[in-house]
Amino acid sequence: MNFGRISDAAITALLTLSLLLLSACGPTYPKCNNDDHCRDKGEYCLENTCAQCRESTHCPNAANDACVTCDKGQCGRKPNCCTNKLDCGSGQKCTNNQCGPECASDADCTDGKTCNASGACVGAGKSCVNDSDCSPGQSCKSGKCTGGDGACQLGSIRFAFNQAKLTQEAQDVISANSACIRERKVVSVTIEGHCDERGTDAYNLELGNRRAQAVRRFLQNLGSGLKIRTVSYGKTRPLCTGPDESCWERNRRAEFVAR
Repeated sequence: MNFGRISDAAITALLTLSLLLLSACGPTYPKCNNDDHCRDKGEYCLENTCAQCRESTHCPNAANDACVTCDKGQCGRKPNCCTNKLDCGSGQKCTNNQCGPECASDADCTDGKTCNASGACVGAGKSCVNDSDCSPGQSCKSGKCTGGDGACQLGSIRFAFNQAKLTQEAQDVISANSACIRERKVVSVTIEGHCDERGTDAYNLELGNRRAQAVRRFLQNLGSGLKIRTVSYGKTRPLCTGPDESCWERNRRAEFVAR
């Protein structure tokens, strides 16, 4: 019998056994080649690393919640996503699982309400719904922005996303500001244009300037006789820093600063 020679069949068997042993050992966690290497942890193999999920269906409650998503191996919620109105901020509604303005025009409002610059339905003649609609230091009382001493205050003008057009609500606020300016005997005013965080610095500076100029033109047409200066701060002076529409809408504004 010849023991010095190993048959091809034996070599094949040895190679197969070696591969099986290597497969059984597998890479060290969290490295992986397939889902089997992550199964003990209840995880999935994503780009050769065990992760919480590889797709949204791997996340808890994904079947019942359209906002659940898998992002880079982690379960979370889609930005600005909603399943009902309660998930959205004041003056917003949930449409197609996205929080957005409650209205685009007066036709979207009921009970005689009108659509203001922030896209919220407010009572006729009202310029605010809550304190966040007013400038810093002001509060919303009976639909009007007022100071703590009851004196007239200069309200903020809100704009729709990526827009510098004045809505009817914005025009009403400017008219009210003009009357307040006369009452306070103000002779000079600066109109500041502001934007939310989306977009480049250069674009938002230009958009903020267009917003300030739109307010200036309307104010001049009212015959105020004021010395009016405009300035754009783009997105550098936000009132709110949250990553959603309820915050962004507060930052899309023009402010009156009396001198």
